[in-house]
Amino acid sequence: MEKFDYYNPVCTYFGEGRISEISNYLKNKYKCYLLVTSKTFKSNETGHTVIGQLEKAGGKVVEIGSIPTNPKMENIYEGVDAAREHYCDCIVALGGGSVMDCSKIIAMAARTGIDARNYLWGDADENTDSIDTVMIPTIAATGTELNNTAVAVDKENKEKFWCYTAFPKYCFMDPQITCSLSKKLTIWGAMDILSHTFEYYMNGNMESEFQLRFSESLIMAVMDAVEKLVVAPLDVHARGEIMWCSTMTWGTGLTKIGRGEAEMSCHNIEERFSGYFDTHHGGGLGVITPRWMLYVYKKAPEIFSRFARNVMRIDEKDDLKAAGKGINAFIGWLKKIGAPQTYSDLNPELKFEDNELDIVAEKIWNVCHGQVGKLVPLELTDIKEILYAGKNELEENEDERI
Repeated sequence: MEKFDYYNPVCTYFGEGRISEISNYLKNKYKCYLLVTSKTFKSNETGHTVIGQLEKAGGKVVEIGSIPTNPKMENIYEGVDAAREHYCDCIVALGGGSVMDCSKIIAMAARTGIDARNYLWGDADENTDSIDTVMIPTIAATGTELNNTAVAVDKENKEKFWCYTAFPKYCFMDPQITCSLSKKLTIWGAMDILSHTFEYYMNGNMESEFQLRFSESLIMAVMDAVEKLVVAPLDVHARGEIMWCSTMTWGTGLTKIGRGEAEMSCHNIEERFSGYFDTHHGGGLGVITPRWMLYVYKKAPEIFSRFARNVMRIDEKDDLKAAGKGINAFIGWLKKIGAPQTYSDLNPELKFEDNELDIVAEKIWNVCHGQVGKLVPLELTDIKEILYAGKNELEENEDERI
């Protein structure tokens, strides 16, 4: 293992029924809460429960408009204005990654007075002074509820970028509230968890056996939970399993300990794609990830053969053949659970010209300063090939992968 620093200060309360206990932990701590949420939770039972709990804790509750997929700067500015106008001393996020990321940026800008745009596209990300935040995740996905990063979109430039934030103060993880998720969003969230786990598992560092096995366990646990939820979406135990798995990757950062630099190709490609086309981040990773695997595995067969044997249970001695068969099996699994196969699965109305994928590729190249890929460095032409591959379904033919 490489040397590392580790720190995570978030007070986390996990388990079924936790949102009905919020007032116990926040009693008289804050005077005014800004509730940031999505359209789904503004008027449903979960939303009413959270508001009731915050009021019971002794605080006034202020709300802003619904946060969409891929939070926009206008959403952040609205939240900053509301927080400052009402002297909010706590920002509460009830929703998925977009809602939580938006809340963390609002909390910083409202406290410091720094233009929120400067955190993402300027030089203000070292000043992460922040109003306290409370995270209530409603989907198992990126794990942002326990970390100190956030992303947002500049709608005019169709660009998505990230910044450092303060860590949340509290997190209430209640798997029961994720039972209302559609099958599609459950699967799409899992694509995000798997992608973040792959980023350290497949970064080329083979010198930490525990961390490799830890990542493999997470991958298999996620796959097992998804298979159960596809059949029984109200399985609270499986909901809890996958929710906790999401925090082990990008959330707590435990998979990265001693692993060195992450292999961020898939996230770098997808974030520019969803920033440009306003598509779902997790769903997009479901399309991009297997195509990246197919594109690079022959240059690092030892990495993918381990994945094939330990995760996909492929019995093959030759590394290259095992790697190809393992990816083939993973693609088969993605199809089995109903993961998105092409860009049209993300949005049936999504229409674009080929030159727009070239524009996205250029954005990726520019944002990454021409350095994309840790395991296998990618050139601009490579990025374009991976992007273009997302237009058509992948065929399960292992002979073509050897």
